[in-house]
Amino acid sequence: MAGKGGKLRAVCVLSAALALPCGAHAQWTAQYELGLVHDTNLSRAQSPEDQIKDTAVTARAAIARAFPIADYADATVGVDARLTRYRASHGASFASLGVNAGARRKLGLGLTAPWIAVDGSAAYEDAREDIRDGMRYAVSFSAGKRFSPNLDASVGFAYDRRVQRKSYAEEDEDEAPGYGGKPFSVQGRSLFARVNYTLGERAGLIGAAALRHGDVVSSTRRNFVIFSGSNAIADDPAMGPDFIAYRLSGASTRTLTGGISWSLASRTALEATLTKDDTTVPGGLDYSAVIFVLTLIHRQ
Repeated sequence: MAGKGGKLRAVCVLSAALALPCGAHAQWTAQYELGLVHDTNLSRAQSPEDQIKDTAVTARAAIARAFPIADYADATVGVDARLTRYRASHGASFASLGVNAGARRKLGLGLTAPWIAVDGSAAYEDAREDIRDGMRYAVSFSAGKRFSPNLDASVGFAYDRRVQRKSYAEEDEDEAPGYGGKPFSVQGRSLFARVNYTLGERAGLIGAAALRHGDVVSSTRRNFVIFSGSNAIADDPAMGPDFIAYRLSGASTRTLTGGISWSLASRTALEATLTKDDTTVPGGLDYSAVIFVLTLIHRQ
């Protein structure tokens, strides 16, 4: 665990340094975030006694550069570092370092012209518990439009995949024969919609909805019903010494998010969002979670 702590601190230092190139190269922009997250079901468990409530402090630093690629079209590339540290579930705390790229094209002139975009990202996540280490990938296609100076909206499709680095089965081949040892290797496809509405010069409303279908991870104490419905398992000491992580496939998650953004200064804002996740899993292994996020954002 000492080595893990060193890696987490190293990413924190990198996060603080990411924006340094921006002073020398004006085309690079930087963004810093500091947040607080409260999750009512971090374990994504079905039974109330297995639902872990926890709060985390989060930090993020990112640099990005935009450049034109055609008429009415531009591209972006960037790097970001993140840190999430849970108050009680220390093993779930993680640091990540990733890269991202995207392209966007406006289909006309003027403020209200519609646009289309494609974005992709890849990041390595290093958790305090080795079983949670892995690579995370995502790609999305979206289209949007500003309907007025106050209102803009977008819709899109996304694919996400996470590849767990370490297999539990590699350490204990006799544990649950016939089951995979990488429950944190998951993938899914999503449809999403987002809307933003500004209220005067300083405030704005945030809304989003998504429907995802694919794999999920549920961590519970030993449970034959969920064991029978899973296809990969591993010990999950991040949630507790007697918790098991189960990968469940064919799950559908409905997500609704609402929030508000308040401008504190020309480059600094405070955002508060509330998200409700409802996941339906074959076999009646359904669960829900509510996530509250408060984030301070500063852009250079």
